[in-house]
Amino acid sequence: MAHKILIKNPLIISNEPSFGTQPGSVFVEDHQIRHILNEDDSEGLKKLEEQADEILDAQDMILIPGMVNAHYHSYTNMLKGTVNNLPLELWTLYTVAYGHSLEEEDIYYGVLLGCIEMMKSGVTSCLDHFPHIRHSDAALKAYEEAGMRVAFAPMMHDVPDEDFFNISIPKERNTSENKRVSPAEMKAFYLKLLSEWHGKEGRIHVQLGPNAPQRCSSDMLKVCKALSENEELRVHMHLLETRMQRKQSQLHYPEGMITYLNDAGLLNEKLSVAHGVWLNRDELELLADRQVSIVHNPASNLLLGSGIASIPAFLKMGGNVAIGTDGSNCGTNHNLFEAMRLAVLIHRVNQPYSDWMTAEDVFRTATTSGARIIDSHIGKIEQFHKADMVLLNRKNTFMTPFNDPISQLVHQESGTSVHSVMVNGGWTVKNKKLVSLDENRILNEVRKRAEGMFEKSTKPLARAEKLRPYFKQILPESQLPREEITHE
Repeated sequence: MAHKILIKNPLIISNEPSFGTQPGSVFVEDHQIRHILNEDDSEGLKKLEEQADEILDAQDMILIPGMVNAHYHSYTNMLKGTVNNLPLELWTLYTVAYGHSLEEEDIYYGVLLGCIEMMKSGVTSCLDHFPHIRHSDAALKAYEEAGMRVAFAPMMHDVPDEDFFNISIPKERNTSENKRVSPAEMKAFYLKLLSEWHGKEGRIHVQLGPNAPQRCSSDMLKVCKALSENEELRVHMHLLETRMQRKQSQLHYPEGMITYLNDAGLLNEKLSVAHGVWLNRDELELLADRQVSIVHNPASNLLLGSGIASIPAFLKMGGNVAIGTDGSNCGTNHNLFEAMRLAVLIHRVNQPYSDWMTAEDVFRTATTSGARIIDSHIGKIEQFHKADMVLLNRKNTFMTPFNDPISQLVHQESGTSVHSVMVNGGWTVKNKKLVSLDENRILNEVRKRAEGMFEKSTKPLARAEKLRPYFKQILPESQLPREEITHE
């Protein structure tokens, strides 16, 4: 029998225009929000109290939809404190090298570590763009155990960066040839993964995860398109993250990378792209017209020096913008309150104030807009939507005085006010304590496993050092001003 939960008297930020933001109560049954009442419906509330198995009095709390981290790499949770002061083209050499040291148990505990961090700060769903496909089962078992909602997007790639950038590397140093997964092998991998995991528990779903257009052959993109159409799968990829990707793509794709994706049949509402820092206005308009979503990653775009994406312009075009934290070794942390605050602030230095994003704009990126990428039945507190919700305490400095809840969530909140978290109708965090996981055990296991990581990384790191001068040659001494690409 389904457990029935009544959350009484919080201020509800519903994201549903017909209800808006007002005090009320929410009744949860069988993974769903079954009833949402305003505070004047005392008779309806009394009936729900009689039916409830559990009643939580949330008088001094705010209830928001669970937040969505729409671009994230779980494996990097094991790589905190490693190389984080290089631009992407060099940084990638080192994150790949460290990644070689990660074993199945490292992946399992890395996923759990990220789930702890996200759920305790109010994130109920993530899109995990996952490169270590041989360890997919370990990652998905961790998500199953944690109780978190995940869109799991194993990476598809068969073109190394040195080929895309036309970097000549001595033959004996190039081992990537031996590690490529063919399009046929990738198709078989996905079909097996779908049969075993897709839709499991109603909160684990598989997405297609091309690493980036330049890292996929035309045959790999054909497999992606066919799987997307035949299995009705969403697609997620990196796109034009850096200036050098932009510059090189103009040599590789005479009609442009976006036209290349369009010709591959991938520009549609199923596609979400991470970063998109170096898109010009015509390309942004095409993506908006095709209902492609952009996932904004302000922290990693800053940390790697990639640039500031034209997010306010894309929003004005009617484009859908979600928000992500990227990796622990390039995006600081997985707290969406920090990501929202960065997003609302960084664009103000190069935009007229009439174009500035509002707190409401940014709050949508973390809720309803992220839901559009992962699951259309989350992101709102609405009848028959899935019960992914977060309770925050109002009795703190962030919410005192209590003037504008959304503005204060975006501009002041740090995540420490999160009281309880519900995913798919079940508590994963309650009264600030994890319900679904043993946090101390997981932290101890991660510490133990981290001890040998650097030793296992010795050879891959030595190779990264040898490759670094070759990749350094393609980097400019300074970044190109944005005006030089926005009017192409």
